[in-house]
Amino acid sequence: MNGQIVIATLQKKVSELTLVNVMLEAQIQDLQTQLNSITEQKTSDAITDGNENQAQEIDNSDNRPDDF
Repeated sequence: MNGQIVIATLQKKVSELTLVNVMLEAQIQDLQTQLNSITEQKTSDAITDGNENQAQEIDNSDNRPDDF
């Protein structure tokens, strides 16, 4: 009888841990998606800022005398 109780308890614990594992894997996937989205947004912002800075430098080049 004690063996059956141990087996039942272990089966219950395995089921609980399996459910927790699935939930944690889903949470990890969600966090990875959020991180990828943030990384892509920062990369896009950096490219945009770089293009704006480059355009501004070109616009300002008319104001500088030539150093020839």
